[in-house]
Amino acid sequence: MKYRPDIDGLRAIAVLPVVLFHAGFTALPGGFVGVDIFFVISGYLISSIILGEMARGDFSFARFYERRIRRIIPALLAMLAATLGAGYFFLLPDEYASLGQATLAALAFVPNVYFWDTESTYFGLDIATQPLLHTWSLGVEEQFYILFPGLLYLLHRLASRRVMVGVMVLLFVLSLGINIMLVALYTKFTFYMLPTRAWELLAGVLLSLGILPPLRRHLAEGAAWLGLALVAGTMLLLGEQALFPGINAVYPVIGAALIIHAGRAAPTRVSRLLSHRLLVFIGLVSYSFYLWHWPVTVYTKMLWDTDAARYFIMLFSLLLAVLSYAFIERRYRGGSSRLPRLRGFGELTGMGVMLGAAAVFIFFGGGLAERLPVQIRALAAANAGVEQGGMPCREFTENEAGEAGRKGEVCRLGREDVEPSFVVWGDSHAHAIAYALHLAALDVGIGGYVLSNGGCCPLLGVTRPHKSKCQSFNDAALAFIRGQPALRHVLLAGYWRIPLTSQGYDNSNVLLMDAQTSFVSPVENKAVFRRGLARTLTALQDYRVSIIEDVPEVGAQFGKAVANHLVREAWLGGGDMARRSFHDEDSRYEAEMAEVLAGLPPGWEYVEIKPRLCKGRFCPLVLEGGLVYFDGDHLSRHGAALLAPLFREVLRADERAALQGKTALRPGRG
Repeated sequence: MKYRPDIDGLRAIAVLPVVLFHAGFTALPGGFVGVDIFFVISGYLISSIILGEMARGDFSFARFYERRIRRIIPALLAMLAATLGAGYFFLLPDEYASLGQATLAALAFVPNVYFWDTESTYFGLDIATQPLLHTWSLGVEEQFYILFPGLLYLLHRLASRRVMVGVMVLLFVLSLGINIMLVALYTKFTFYMLPTRAWELLAGVLLSLGILPPLRRHLAEGAAWLGLALVAGTMLLLGEQALFPGINAVYPVIGAALIIHAGRAAPTRVSRLLSHRLLVFIGLVSYSFYLWHWPVTVYTKMLWDTDAARYFIMLFSLLLAVLSYAFIERRYRGGSSRLPRLRGFGELTGMGVMLGAAAVFIFFGGGLAERLPVQIRALAAANAGVEQGGMPCREFTENEAGEAGRKGEVCRLGREDVEPSFVVWGDSHAHAIAYALHLAALDVGIGGYVLSNGGCCPLLGVTRPHKSKCQSFNDAALAFIRGQPALRHVLLAGYWRIPLTSQGYDNSNVLLMDAQTSFVSPVENKAVFRRGLARTLTALQDYRVSIIEDVPEVGAQFGKAVANHLVREAWLGGGDMARRSFHDEDSRYEAEMAEVLAGLPPGWEYVEIKPRLCKGRFCPLVLEGGLVYFDGDHLSRHGAALLAPLFREVLRADERAALQGKTALRPGRG
């Protein structure tokens, strides 16, 4: 097909915002949609080439896949090797082992499946230690390249062009429909997987099939400017907290398609703009630019996360891209006497085998912990063994017989020679602060229980679509409490911000429903949350009830594994951890939680813990010589111990009630 410099310019418009977004520039908060533009371009070019060859009768699967291998694999192998090599000097054992897995997934063309199946998400707190996260998009494209040519070939041989177009339209509609329907409930799957991303590539395919009629000059100009406005507007207005992909991915896809289509017949002002020499140059190196920018970003921010580091990331990534394009991509792109076909493929195969062997060795070697100094290994092991800072006992479930008779075993807090008088009820955040209550109860001289189940705030009658675990857990917890006549005090704790705001730490949607829900949506979450908490308080009206404030969330600046960052600082020095504090900016959650609390029935008290952990909006990561957090949102054992004096005062009312031989009076409100 005829070379179009404006498409290379469009590649530049796609890759630059992605790199800027990842480097930390805030001017384009929706810069990540550049990947969606790449998908449209890839679908258009690949299908145009295949259809042209089929029309001439000289299409060859072998030649097609040879071109794809030459285009994708050499630079990818170089990046994987460099990333794996750099990880030896930057990553802690658990992170390095994970990188080994991710490398194997990339070599097997399934990195998107790997990242979907792990805890890693594109917007999550743990991306700061995932140097290969960006390869998910290569996985989507590679899987499309494996499946699509065969389907197109069969349709070309067995059906008319009208049927071919009809099948492609049907697949486009199905993929887009599944994307929009599932994005709220299964955000990770929708983001990473081919079935929910194929429509973006198929948008380019439909363009190459001529589904849109040729445009007259003035219409082409208008379409091109509209397309550019859609692309730029999405990048400027869309933030990483927005639901994505879903309907928000439609705008840049339509924009890219309009730009490509408008420039097909004759150059438009937009296509001339995109054909600028600098944009075309960046477009030519865009593949390598994309490949190198994310490992550079991850490793740079581990040591040097400042404003100056952002510019270094941009310039160094571009330098690597130019070198990669000049000495790797161009070397393998086409066969020549200097690099015969067999020799080229032999080199690539050998590099792939060696990389795979190294990745297996790193993974099964536990991340090669012996490369770290002995004292650093000891510090890493100590932090890794804290397990959310909570008590060393199993989760409480509705099945008290449970696994080997222990799964439903109830965790004891405080003194074990007295009958428990209080209970902590909640999710993993309740489990994490249980150690504080354990220490406080020992000091006061009383005992208690902790009923916790990960991801389940104490909201009676509330469940998630297709997930009944939390409703069953909360029903069982309430039954347990009512079955213990000595219990007088119930403390409710949880990761309140997730069900209230509907957004998990990884930007996935956490949607709630109850018997009164007519339509599940993020907007409905607040009402469901309020009703669930009100039901819990009503059910506990005969008890003293304390609602415990949630801990401030560390945020993405330190990644999910905060403990690892402290260990890395001790190992390598530098990095953001040198400041050892973060800025708590979650004002949206605070305002919504205050509104919910104001509308609850009376008869409870509110226990504020943030003043014990933060100085205003600034929250230290290290206090009194220890790490406050285990990960991005759970207190460490040391962090929980810092709250023991606070809970000692809270529990003393229970001690006084026990001495008086009566139930503690419930306060009017906290």
